[in-house]
Amino acid sequence: MGNNRQDLTQNNDYSASDILYMLRDLPDACCVFKVLTDPFGTVTDMLFLFVNEKYASLVDKPTSELIGSTFFTTVSNRDEDWIKLSYQAAFMRQSVINRTYNTQFNKWFEFWAVPVYQKGFCAFIIHDVTAEKRKEETREINTNSNKFILDCAKALSANDFKTGIKITLKEVGNQLRAARVSIIEVKDSEIIDVHEWTHRLSGSGLPSKKVIEKYDFITLWRKQLGNNDYAIINDTSKISLISEDIYKSVLEGTISRYVLAALTNKNTIIGYLLVDNYSLDLDINIRDVVESLAIFISEELRNYRMTQEILYMSTHDVLTDLGNRSALNSTITMLNGMDVSVGVCFVDINGLKMYNDQHGHDAGDRIIKETATAIGAVFKKKYCYRIGGDEFVVVIPQITQEHFQETISKLEMKTKKYSISMGAVWSDTAEDIRELISQADKLMYADKAEYHSVHDRRQEKEQKGE
Repeated sequence: MGNNRQDLTQNNDYSASDILYMLRDLPDACCVFKVLTDPFGTVTDMLFLFVNEKYASLVDKPTSELIGSTFFTTVSNRDEDWIKLSYQAAFMRQSVINRTYNTQFNKWFEFWAVPVYQKGFCAFIIHDVTAEKRKEETREINTNSNKFILDCAKALSANDFKTGIKITLKEVGNQLRAARVSIIEVKDSEIIDVHEWTHRLSGSGLPSKKVIEKYDFITLWRKQLGNNDYAIINDTSKISLISEDIYKSVLEGTISRYVLAALTNKNTIIGYLLVDNYSLDLDINIRDVVESLAIFISEELRNYRMTQEILYMSTHDVLTDLGNRSALNSTITMLNGMDVSVGVCFVDINGLKMYNDQHGHDAGDRIIKETATAIGAVFKKKYCYRIGGDEFVVVIPQITQEHFQETISKLEMKTKKYSISMGAVWSDTAEDIRELISQADKLMYADKAEYHSVHDRRQEKEQKGE
């Protein structure tokens, strides 16, 4: 419908009634107006000369009531742009296309205003483009969502785990205009770590890890997820039906909505992705984004945990969970030459081989684990190492001699129910830590020799029946 197109009724092959008959059967709503103006040429209203049934249905008025009446007196759900469009079409003789959103109908319409008959007359053709507009919006949303997911996936894979997570959480928070985005790592329903980004203003006052643990949010989240890996809670007030205590004590006035996604390793939940107080006006698909990111984050978290486990196993004894010989060597290398006080204790379980022969290795392992637990409890596990089947070493830097002697006495009391040999050395400097360990080793063997001397005499007497 270009500007040089002839007016509809100027075609000599068709009468006005023919034209109106054609308009009546248009697939779209259509109406013809005589545009009314004041003496100054300003459009004041439009007089209906023709309407088809589709237009009458659109404005919810019968054709008989519309024809001969004016636009402003009959149509309540009108579009304000019509006055401007009618002037352009009726007086400037320009064809105009305009697309607008009608809030009353919750629909998108495309209006064609075209000049007809003669100056002062125009026709409107109204096409419902809601489906088309929704498709455009969906395509745009999908494009935005896919690009954002890809950007986050790149950030996760291009950095170490903690850096990648930090970047991703910040990007998600900004994109979803959220108050907080967090990853809660869990193991056997226990929280083991939390990674989070919070908005500098709206992120204050949100429940902490301590609060999440206190009110057992893990159980709540499991209920909300059910058999799914994703849940969106648009109204947290409904949580009061599940737990009034959680809502009243934690959520009310603080978190109005959140998105929750499970982070999984096969069928086991290893964490949760949580987005608090996200915006409702977004140009991305929040479900697609969060579900997809949960998959990528799950993979990164699995790999991170596997790496951490491998590193842990390379420096820890599997049976006792104490440091192993490799970890001890690292500690020795670090301390050697340092001018700090240090306490060294060598421990050996007496008679373990005989105990294994009599009761089996499982029973012997229990003795080893009990000894390791006692040593770790007294000295703290991070200072303790198992370096052989029945041998343990403790190296504690920056400890006073008095405190060291107290811990040695505590260990002696804690291990009275089974026999151990011990050698302990304290020094005000760790400049030659290897020599200190050697001294403690010799003292332990001296203690062990005394144990065997007494133990062997006792056995000899028992054999003689004395």
